[in-house]
Amino acid sequence: MFTLRKNIRKIYLDILGRLSSPKDGIHILNGHFIAQHSENSATFFNLLVKLSDSVTFINIQEAAELILNQKIPQKEKLVAFTFDDGFQECYTKIKPSLDHFGIKAAFFINPNFIDGDNAYIDNFLKNVVFLNGYKKPMDWIQINTLKNEGHVIGAHTMDHLRLNISENEQLDYQIRQCKNYLEQKLGEECQYFAYPYGRLADISAEAISMSTEIFRYNFTQSNYRKYLSFDNKFINRRHFEGNWPVDHVKFFLKTKS
Repeated sequence: MFTLRKNIRKIYLDILGRLSSPKDGIHILNGHFIAQHSENSATFFNLLVKLSDSVTFINIQEAAELILNQKIPQKEKLVAFTFDDGFQECYTKIKPSLDHFGIKAAFFINPNFIDGDNAYIDNFLKNVVFLNGYKKPMDWIQINTLKNEGHVIGAHTMDHLRLNISENEQLDYQIRQCKNYLEQKLGEECQYFAYPYGRLADISAEAISMSTEIFRYNFTQSNYRKYLSFDNKFINRRHFEGNWPVDHVKFFLKTKS
C-alpha cells in the first residue's frame, strides 16, 4: 500500500510539476543530503542546473534579511538553500555544487552528532532522524571551512531534540548551550537557529521565547506557503532533497502567499 501511494504521488507530481512555474518571491529550500543512500554528487548538480533555468539563486543571508524586513521582490523568482543535521556529504558532495553557482547556504548542525562516538551516531541515525542507511557527520575542520568560505553555520539543538517541551533546564541545554558551543568552536557569533522536525507542533511557546531572545534568524518548515510564522518571528522553509526531480521541486515553488 505504501509503495502504491508513493507511485501515485510521483505520477501526480510528474504531471503537475511539468505544468508548474515557480512563483515570484523568495523560496528557501531545506534539505539534509542528496539521498538516503549513497548517490553521486552529479545528481544534485544537475538539479541545480535545471532549476537555474527558471529561478535565480541567492545567498541565505540575503534571503533572510529580505523576508524579515518584508521586502519581497514582485518580479523575481529567488531561491536560497539550507541543510539540516550536519551530514558529511553536505561538505563532500553538496558544497562543490553550491560553489559552482556561487551559492552561500546555511548548515544547521547538532554538535553532539558531530562529536558523537559510534554508538551515539548509530542511535542518532536510526532513532532520531530515522535513516535507513549510514551517514557520517561532518567534522569541525569541514564545518569551519564552510564558515570561512561564507556559508552560515546555525544551531539545530545539541541532540536534534523535539522542542515541544517546557522544561527550562532542558531547553537551555538544547538551545542556549548549543549556541554557546558553536560560538566556541567557530570563533564567531551564531545568529541562526532551526528547530528539529520543523512542524508548527514541534516547538513550544517556551522554546520559541528562548530562541527568539538569543537568535536573530529563526527557521521553521511546515508552513512554507507563508513567509513567516509565530507572530512573524520564524522564517519558513520548504523541504526537498538533492535527488528530487526538478519538476517536483518546481511544483512546490509555485505557491507563496
